[in-house]
Amino acid sequence: MRTSRRLLISALMVVVLTVAAVPLLNFTVYTPARAAEAYISAIERGDAHSAFSYLSAPTPSSTLALSDEVLSAAPDLPREPEAETVSVDGDHAKVRLSYNLSSQEQTVDLEMVRLPASAGLFDRWAIEQREWPTLSLDVSGSSTATVNGYGVSTGEVPVLFPASYLVGFDATFLKSNSQRAEVTAPGDSPTVKLSPEPTPKLEKTVEEQVTEHLQDCIKSKTLMPAGCVFGYDTDNEIIGDVSWSLERSPQIGLTSSGNDLELTPSTVEVRVKGRYRDIVTAAEHDFDEKLSFVLGGSVVVKSSQVSFEPRRLGDVTIA
Repeated sequence: MRTSRRLLISALMVVVLTVAAVPLLNFTVYTPARAAEAYISAIERGDAHSAFSYLSAPTPSSTLALSDEVLSAAPDLPREPEAETVSVDGDHAKVRLSYNLSSQEQTVDLEMVRLPASAGLFDRWAIEQREWPTLSLDVSGSSTATVNGYGVSTGEVPVLFPASYLVGFDATFLKSNSQRAEVTAPGDSPTVKLSPEPTPKLEKTVEEQVTEHLQDCIKSKTLMPAGCVFGYDTDNEIIGDVSWSLERSPQIGLTSSGNDLELTPSTVEVRVKGRYRDIVTAAEHDFDEKLSFVLGGSVVVKSSQVSFEPRRLGDVTIA
């Protein structure tokens, strides 16, 4: 009985001492400034998951660039965080945070918000973000790019701050010097503008797709090959099948146009042969016509895949 009473008294004393110490710990340890420093330390370790616990913003729709892998691959991450609590007003606080990034000291004022207490006792503070910082990727000729070596869609890409990011391309099809962008505060949205050049591999891939498209078209036995940008129009009755042949192949070149690459316009010549019945005289005749048209089209590089959409520029004419 005496042992049980001693244990009970000891447990009660621990509880009383813990409860009595909570206000002091919340005032000295679990502070807004300490939470801001802990956030920077998580970023420095490349621990995106831990960093999320110090942010109050809702998770964005795209999280491709918010992973540990992307963060750890950053060319530079913050170091030596120092923060001071400027003011506390109920569940809100202001913190002034300093850190080093790319050998430059940065200072940013942060809005902090109090979250539900840990274990019902200890204060939890988080950085209050209304919007995520982003990289605004303005890229000619591609709907994708790479951030720190990982593929993302172009446009507004949510990222973590503070960190440096390298934006570039998959060198298989597009080449461009990578550009470095630094995000130093919650509201930052630096624009990275790149105009990539097609690689020989891309030009060869497009040439193969154009050739395949034209070869499929000339296999047709009708005057208007399905899905093709050329055909032969006549009022006469066609007898039997017709045959097509490629007389002049296009010269393959690529130019940028907005988010797409455009096939440089090039003249193509095809020949169509067959037999027809004159609708007036009913006489039958063979025909052999050479047709000319200008081929263009869009080329899109996405997720290391290349797609070509042909387009005819102008009318088909008899050569």
